[in-house]
Amino acid sequence: MSEKKTADKKNDMIYTLSLGRLYWGRRSNRSNRAIKYIRKFVIRHFHVNDVLVDPLVNQYIWSRSREKPPRRITIRVVRIKENVAKVMLANAIK
Repeated sequence: MSEKKTADKKNDMIYTLSLGRLYWGRRSNRSNRAIKYIRKFVIRHFHVNDVLVDPLVNQYIWSRSREKPPRRITIRVVRIKENVAKVMLANAIK
């Protein structure tokens, strides 16, 4: 899966994740897999143990039901503590 990244600071990154590959599996749990993929991506790139997903991200993934999550999502990842990162929608930032 491909991603683009833009650096704001060392502890604050914006990524565009392609979720299209999640469509290869069963339809019944694609949104669940999308949330799990986002968590694994943040753990891998930020080297943290805990990932907090903002409710707006969850709402956006589940907006088209369980079977049809969006193909692409732009997220902002912020390191809150040393082992904790928070995932937010990038376009919801004011």
